[in-house]
Amino acid sequence: MKQKTILFLVLAGWCLLFLRCETTEKSMVRALYLSRQERGWEAALLYQAPEAAADASKATAALRVGTGKGGDLAAALSAAEESLPQTADYRLCDYLLFPEDSDRTTLADYETLVLKDQRGRTAARMICTDFDLEELRMAAEKTGDLPDKLLDKLKGSAGLLPRLYQRQETILLPVLEIADTGFALKDWEQMWTADGNKIQLEEPRTVMFRLLSGTGGVYRFRLEGRQLNIRRCSVSVTMTKSLVRLRLDCQNEYGRALPGEENCRQLEQLCEDTVRQLWGQQVDVLHLQQASSLRYGRQGMLSPTKNACPRLEADVHFY
Repeated sequence: MKQKTILFLVLAGWCLLFLRCETTEKSMVRALYLSRQERGWEAALLYQAPEAAADASKATAALRVGTGKGGDLAAALSAAEESLPQTADYRLCDYLLFPEDSDRTTLADYETLVLKDQRGRTAARMICTDFDLEELRMAAEKTGDLPDKLLDKLKGSAGLLPRLYQRQETILLPVLEIADTGFALKDWEQMWTADGNKIQLEEPRTVMFRLLSGTGGVYRFRLEGRQLNIRRCSVSVTMTKSLVRLRLDCQNEYGRALPGEENCRQLEQLCEDTVRQLWGQQVDVLHLQQASSLRYGRQGMLSPTKNACPRLEADVHFY
């Protein structure tokens, strides 16, 4: 019995050692940058070297950038992988970056490659950039910890970023820029509509869109005279043929005083203006087309492509 126990412990030790070797011999890709060019693709891999304790999603070892070019997407990724010290592992590849002038074909091509070769994740969060691959490479050469700052910024903004598998929906994409201290988000975002159009949406209407569509975490509004943080919000819609009424029941963030009547009025106006602007851009954020179809049938159905925006009245309440 004692000999079996010793043999078991020896085998267990060898297995652990083998697993550790398997883990540490791979470079963990944490983020991926893709850019479609006139004659091919460019790719950059933000990765952690083997000593980064690869199984830990909160690994703190220094990040590095590996780049590559190719005639197609797979070739560009392969070229970038060759610049890594070990085999690329995409298990922790949580972020996908691409230039703001990209389109949905870039996302579709990458998702196809992910499903085929598992070189990434369909749950990766997406963000646009106003810098290209060469600017990123040069900035990383000048500032050694810039890749770490990039990952920190992506983690801090994760709640605002849509996932790759949502690419066919209407999505709101923050735009990342290189700043003096590292990276920063611009004060406007790109909305990609389901039919392929792009809309530049300024803050705070980006925040209102997320509130009305139920995406994002805490909704932070910069109103006249104060900062308002809404923890949760329930949006109710009632409609007649001549009027759409919106009721927003909001839960204030813990420890903050409830807003006054003036702040509620500002939120009501912002809500109405945001719905009107998006309707004019053929984005039905409140799903009024489906609601009118159920209530009045096809004859009374509202459509942002055929009808003017209906008259709106918003009513904001806090509890």
